[in-house]
Amino acid sequence: MLKNSHEKVKQLIYLYFYIFEMQFIPSVRFRIIDEGKLLVFPIIYFFSAFCNIWHFVYEVKSLENILELAVITNIMIAAIEIIFTTTIVNLGFKRHHLRVQRYFENIVESSDEFMSKARDIHLCTILEIAAYKAVRFFSTCFVITGQLFPVTSLVQTNFVSPTYYRIPGIPPSSVFLYPVNIIVQFFFYWCIIIAYIAIPCLFLIYLFYFRGEIYSIAAVSELLTHKENLSLKCPRILRSIYEAHRELMQEFRYFSQVMWHFCCHRFFTVILLTCSSSFSCLQANSIVIGMILLTLAISLFVILCVPGQLIDNCSEDLQGTLYECLWYEMSLKDQRNFLLILNGAQRSMKVETIGIEKISFSTLVQGITTAISYIAFVYTVLF
Repeated sequence: MLKNSHEKVKQLIYLYFYIFEMQFIPSVRFRIIDEGKLLVFPIIYFFSAFCNIWHFVYEVKSLENILELAVITNIMIAAIEIIFTTTIVNLGFKRHHLRVQRYFENIVESSDEFMSKARDIHLCTILEIAAYKAVRFFSTCFVITGQLFPVTSLVQTNFVSPTYYRIPGIPPSSVFLYPVNIIVQFFFYWCIIIAYIAIPCLFLIYLFYFRGEIYSIAAVSELLTHKENLSLKCPRILRSIYEAHRELMQEFRYFSQVMWHFCCHRFFTVILLTCSSSFSCLQANSIVIGMILLTLAISLFVILCVPGQLIDNCSEDLQGTLYECLWYEMSLKDQRNFLLILNGAQRSMKVETIGIEKISFSTLVQGITTAISYIAFVYTVLF
């Protein structure tokens, strides 16, 4: 069961790199062409951001259509953030992804007599329910609701532009105005949307792997709360816990080097998305679309902060389980080994980023209150 769940989740990870590294294009003998494939999507995001900035600066004549301003601002913010995020995640830290994925393969293939049984229960359940089904549910909901905005834009622009702007350089009288704008803008829009939800889903999967491993270690630690396991199995149980937890902490620290970059960019851009989306609710004829935009922005906050809180909670659960162990019934040698495990467990796992102590529920509340403060300030100045 664990291997089957792991294979299904692994296909989602491979699909991400298969698309954004354009692995579907066959390799050629020229290295510059093979490596140039990695820059195709960042160039698309850059051109989309340029078109939105051009439209915002030179083509927007008034602030009457608040929905238009909200949509182009959100697309512009998302495109700029994805340029940095995909470049850092896909190019700068590729070896980190490979190492973490090898670690996941190792724990799934492990034959440890205690950890393998615990992983078959806890890690398998988390991968099947949380990592696989939750990620697919979130992605599906985001894609379905994301179709409303280009349709609304097409109606408001007389079926010229799915995202309000017009590609610079095409005159209004040209026969290419409609087909180029509609096709290219739809393509750019979905490239941004898919990337914007794919990257957090990737990190969400990674964090659920770590969470499942923590619960597996905690399940093995519970064996030490039963006196009958302390006579013969205690040394082997302690060794399994120590080795699994040591490797877990090493890989999580290595993974955190790339995780904090993503959290830093995403946290501040989601605040901006929440602010811009909220203003679309001020116009009576766009309040429904505005509420959907605002709901999506807040859901991005939840996807960013909740996994960090879950990791912190299960790390505390592991500490609590270790404190309940019958250490006073162990031999002196086992007590010394158990003390080493306790010292290691004090270094709890937490998702951190620059300027924020850790990503948790408090970060979610902090981000929403910050967005509300910005909204109130801008509303007071402009309206």
